[in-house]
Amino acid sequence: MLRSRPARRLLVAALLLAMLDVMEPRVLQRLEVWRYEDLSKDFRFENSDLFGVGPMVAYLREHPRGRQPRVMFLGNSVTYGYGLSAAAAVPGQYQRLDRSEKVLNVGVNGFDAGSAYIVAKASKAAVDHVYVLSRTHSTVSALVANRVPVDAGDAQRFGLAAPTPLEQSLAGVAERWAVYRDAYRLQAAIFGTSSRQFLYLHKGAAARGLVAVVRAAGLPAQPGDEVQASAPVAESMPSAARLAALRGSTPEMLWLFADLFRGGGAPLVMLQVPGFSDWLPDAASVADFNRAYFPQVRVVILDVPRGLFHEDGLHLTETGAASTAQALWRERQAHEAMAR
Repeated sequence: MLRSRPARRLLVAALLLAMLDVMEPRVLQRLEVWRYEDLSKDFRFENSDLFGVGPMVAYLREHPRGRQPRVMFLGNSVTYGYGLSAAAAVPGQYQRLDRSEKVLNVGVNGFDAGSAYIVAKASKAAVDHVYVLSRTHSTVSALVANRVPVDAGDAQRFGLAAPTPLEQSLAGVAERWAVYRDAYRLQAAIFGTSSRQFLYLHKGAAARGLVAVVRAAGLPAQPGDEVQASAPVAESMPSAARLAALRGSTPEMLWLFADLFRGGGAPLVMLQVPGFSDWLPDAASVADFNRAYFPQVRVVILDVPRGLFHEDGLHLTETGAASTAQALWRERQAHEAMAR
């Protein structure tokens, strides 16, 4: 049988695949450490899409302790840094302020609070500080649900379909073939997105870069324009009736996040930008909430001057991103001093 050329080719191919399968876990480990742990690079998905979310979460769950403490920024295109380089976006600017931590920019276009919650819950044990800046909608992307672990309670809460018995059976078979099982993780570690999307992005990178620069132009910043971050804390604990009233009149996602992080672990910061991400109706409500969840969870109000936005009035300019990172850093130092 092996005298035929097709049979010999099939045997060689099978042997090569077997060798690759043995080598793959070690190769993947090195690639993912380079992608997710290297302080010399600003971590951000190559493209602001959902492809990289699942592979990143899988790595974090397998490696709950990194080389440095981890700070995760969860959010949409504002977090990602529309029109900005990874270094110029808010997480990249924040990284400049503290080289002792690895900052992860988990910004994805259209990433609502529901999807951010699923990712935060799945990776909570592997991060040391979490910022959330997104719209308060409780929607969860199907791609997030398919690639990030979701418990039965959350599947029911967000109306997510459970895998069918056939899908579970096929997944079990695929788990035995490392190269196939880790295909998404390999692509994310090498390219920061899918291989197909990476080739598309770089086919016309120069032209799109020029367009991004033009689109990023904002109104001129005025002297003294600076982002202010405040996290008021009420002097006394709000009553149970007050908290129940707040819980009943504000986004459910706020309380799901708060209850998830209340028990300890990574501190959680919910960023409130009036007109964009309104978790609570006023400063007094923020103060009561922050007192009830002090010091583990807090809402931080960001006051961003108009001149620090792009012309779309939504995304930050590079100056605005830098000022936001500095404001968050100052607020964090003040909060940690208060908590001691």
